Amino acid sequence: MRTMATRRSFKLSNLLAWLKGVAARLGFGWGRDLRLGDSYRLGTSKVRVPLGGLPIEISLGLNDKRLHLYPETRLNGRGEPVRLGSFILVDPSAHRRRISGFLRLTPRSWLSLGSADMLQKELFDYPAAVDDEHLVLIHGRDALVFRNLSDAGTRIGPAPAEDGWLRERLWRRLREIFGGPIALLPKDEAMQLIEEVNRLLRKEIYRPLDERGLPGGLLLLPSKLTPIIVADMHAQIDNLLTILSQNAFLDAIEQGTAVLVIIGDAVHSEIDGQLREMESSMLMMDLIFRLKLHFPEQVFYLRGNHDSFSEDMSKDGIPQGLLWARELGERRGTAYLKAMEEFYRLLPYVVASKDFAACHAAPPTSKVDVEMLVQIHRHPRLVIELINNRLQRPNRPQGYRRRDVKRFRQCLQVSPETPLIVGHTPINREDTLWLNVDGIANHHVLFSANPDQVGVFTRIGNTMVPLRYPVDALTSIINSFDPAPG
Repeated sequence: MRTMATRRSFKLSNLLAWLKGVAARLGFGWGRDLRLGDSYRLGTSKVRVPLGGLPIEISLGLNDKRLHLYPETRLNGRGEPVRLGSFILVDPSAHRRRISGFLRLTPRSWLSLGSADMLQKELFDYPAAVDDEHLVLIHGRDALVFRNLSDAGTRIGPAPAEDGWLRERLWRRLREIFGGPIALLPKDEAMQLIEEVNRLLRKEIYRPLDERGLPGGLLLLPSKLTPIIVADMHAQIDNLLTILSQNAFLDAIEQGTAVLVIIGDAVHSEIDGQLREMESSMLMMDLIFRLKLHFPEQVFYLRGNHDSFSEDMSKDGIPQGLLWARELGERRGTAYLKAMEEFYRLLPYVVASKDFAACHAAPPTSKVDVEMLVQIHRHPRLVIELINNRLQRPNRPQGYRRRDVKRFRQCLQVSPETPLIVGHTPINREDTLWLNVDGIANHHVLFSANPDQVGVFTRIGNTMVPLRYPVDALTSIINSFDPAPG
């Protein structure tokens, strides 16, 4: 007869065995550990690789497709990488060499790799040898767990370190474009810069002319150009610099194959305690103006509600519009203030292509057509809706709804599946982009001012893809470089 202690021991051992089985299935403990020193062919059993191991190369099939798995990092002000706990899965044939995408593996999550996933097929250009379900990859508590599902096989092994010189080259190029350190321009230089930008806007490409002979309120981008879309950067300089130093975006802009589209509100910090600070807004506009001057047909800015000196433009009771006007007037003079007002008047409000449509805040709830968008100077109510309106809520009964999104797509003559991207209304403070907001298919909100991560939409293959990047402390890194000789 078993004693009570024996029965307890028996139950405990059964429970422990059961927990081990569950943990093994989830990859959160127990199992065979493998320290990668060379290539290893996976069998039918799971294999664990400790998290502190090397970056990993994954070969699907007989080297039919190679992917690299890197620890995700962000750079501090000294240029030192700080690990974030997640991993990034990339195609090494494209990563940092052309616009491409990636998959993120976060702690205690998993990825199923295979050609049945349409997004993965776009991201990684899977060959026929990659099965529909080829490999499961699990981020356990202390190890990465690999489980091969394919008869074609999978190999894993150490991957080479990333090419740091590629990013440093881009940082040095950004410093060249800006003309020196990332710092406020002298008053006279800033004045000359904004006047040159305004001259460009009076003849801006891809914008049908209004009745005055000026580019109208609609920007129509050709499908051959890959869009790079950010919104609401709110004076977060490093967010813009991070985007420009990622994913070969800057290279594509320089080659004329991509366009950077900023859908409003690059100014006025929304960080607690910094709402009155305007110097970073001035620097942000200096950067954007430099980019526009260097790439007049590749950089575009849509007007947002913060692009204003209005007394109604306030945040938490702080009149940011008036503070912005006062700061510009005091530091750069009345003529510069008037030039900024002219810049705002010359901006478009809506951008569309076969890939996407976007405006700063919202599709209009009132009647709209293409002619009205082009002749937007005659429709002040339409302006207000495009830059100020928000989703309908009990406290905003006049807000936009699903039917307004549908009508706006019809107005722009794009398909019902075309993504409509807006900014203006972040859903929370923890993220940077939100998909299918309010249950409206292909209706996305983008907020690129999160100080920790910056969101962007771009096109990979034939698909518009949302991407998030950790924000690197690039202002101090770029400013640490020695000036170029001569």
